[in-house]
Amino acid sequence: MKNLLTSLILLITFPLFAGQESKLDVIDFPNIPEIPVPDGMNYGQFFTKENPAKLVFGVSDPGHQLKESLINAAYTIKYLKPRGIPYQIELVLYGKAILPANSFDEKYASYAALFNELNKHGVVFSICNNTIEALRADRNDLYEYMQVIPAGILQIVKKQMQGFAYIHNTK
Repeated sequence: MKNLLTSLILLITFPLFAGQESKLDVIDFPNIPEIPVPDGMNYGQFFTKENPAKLVFGVSDPGHQLKESLINAAYTIKYLKPRGIPYQIELVLYGKAILPANSFDEKYASYAALFNELNKHGVVFSICNNTIEALRADRNDLYEYMQVIPAGILQIVKKQMQGFAYIHNTK
């Protein structure tokens, strides 16, 4: 009898929640196309308010690797935020990847809109001081929301020790 009652409740309530995935708010990022998530496709109850997603991206290449990392951060937010799932995302830029962090560098101006929008959604950008010194970059030219940290590699280690998943996109 208990199983029958449970089945009836599920049959009655399922239509109320079916298709709920498709009614979520859409978050737009510049040049990031919308990819719909089919109804019913999810991670179960893995990501919750008590178990947020914590990612740190280590980026040393200003080309493909940086672009891929920014896209991955955007899609992570596009999936989690509308579902009310908290996240912490940090991009640690070191090596030549700090070059696009120069807000005046026209060569990398195509990143500006995505940097800004990701920052609005809480993404932290950390720039390696060792690299700034090695490349003789001007820290005053960085986007105002980017923070300078002593060493990119040690920032990644710190984040891993704090439970962040380390993401390192390769070519």
